[in-house]
Amino acid sequence: MRIACLFALWFGLATSAAAQDAPPAAEPRSGADVEELIVPGRAPANLRLEIQRLETAVYDRFNALNGNDDFDIHCFERAPTGSNIPLRTCAPNFVIEAEARAARNMLKDGRGSNANNFNRAELNLSMEQKSRELTEEMQRVAREDEQLLRDLARLAELRQLQLGDAEQPPGR
Repeated sequence: MRIACLFALWFGLATSAAAQDAPPAAEPRSGADVEELIVPGRAPANLRLEIQRLETAVYDRFNALNGNDDFDIHCFERAPTGSNIPLRTCAPNFVIEAEARAARNMLKDGRGSNANNFNRAELNLSMEQKSRELTEEMQRVAREDEQLLRDLARLAELRQLQLGDAEQPPGR
């Protein structure tokens, strides 16, 4: 984003300086004669790798600074059922443990029992509460640690760039 702004500023200054020395402009050309300006950007693969690297650094720093091991966040890659393409997933310990506990209970109690429906509702309430607590803890730690705050802001910026790349049509 900063590079694009600097480029636009530089390009604008260069254009105005060149316009002072140039003769008066001729009639505007038709749309067919206009050349396409392509601004090189960040390759999506490089952006994805940079996000992963920064994500790992952010979570490692947060894990070292937070006071609750349930909130420690870990990332791992695994292929979902029916696929050979691994996906990166990051989750706090309390989510990993709750999913494991739910899987064990489902295998032990059977799929159709009413106890599972009750357990799911209870689990959802517990997860919502823990998620709020995790958000509060991350905000608290980020307020106290400037590096973590900067890295979180940069991570949000990179993810926004990634969303912008995903929305553009192929070949552009």
